[in-house]
Amino acid sequence: MSSVSSLARILLSLGLPVGLLDRGPSLHGTKFLAKAALKARFGGKGRPFQMVNVGACDGALFDDVTPWLHSIRGARAMLVEPIPYNQKRLRANYPDASRFVIEPVAVTRTKGTITVHTFDAAALEAGTLPIEFIGCSSVTDTNLMSGKNAWGEADANFNKFAPHLKDIEVPSETLQTLLDRNRIDHIDAFLVDCEGADWMVFEQLDLQRYRPGMIKIEVGALPAAEIGQVVVKLKTAGYQVGFQAEDIWAFA
Repeated sequence: MSSVSSLARILLSLGLPVGLLDRGPSLHGTKFLAKAALKARFGGKGRPFQMVNVGACDGALFDDVTPWLHSIRGARAMLVEPIPYNQKRLRANYPDASRFVIEPVAVTRTKGTITVHTFDAAALEAGTLPIEFIGCSSVTDTNLMSGKNAWGEADANFNKFAPHLKDIEVPSETLQTLLDRNRIDHIDAFLVDCEGADWMVFEQLDLQRYRPGMIKIEVGALPAAEIGQVVVKLKTAGYQVGFQAEDIWAFA
């Protein structure tokens, strides 16, 4: 994206009217990110914009937030992605390793290893599987194919896609370990998209310590009780919370 077109996009995003913004939390997110981009461009030498994205996939497909890193000058990010196939795509999309750290691990409650259900990289590359399956790896047994009963015969797609499923072992770390290892002392945007493990990740974030300005959590694969825990944690911390599609957006 050229500098001129990037600036035009930022200014257009900042000009969104309140009536339009109220129609969807994602538009509030767009305005939040546009403000960050404008501040980075004209706001002097303040601290750099810092994103933490757990379950980053390739940082491009079906992602309306992470690509803003290209528009926010000097932005930095910790991109957590346990799947080797996605790690390669992620590094190709964010080649500056000095600003964009890729952590090749899964976030769990304790350090160790964990089994991740994923799809064969060759089948993905060949187009044998739908493109959205690139982002469907999971440490849980749900939401890998159709969102429910993905590992049972009741799933209409199970026999079609099951031959391409595989289990891999990946290293795992706690969220705080990763934040400490990368010396992250502030977070502007915190994203979680972990196909059913989203609450396990988000419950580890110390909101009082980091207080991200924007939080986006995919909750489509979570049971109702865990969705409730996400909302309670955000509301208790004083966040403005909104639902859109399968995501919760929250703003400090």
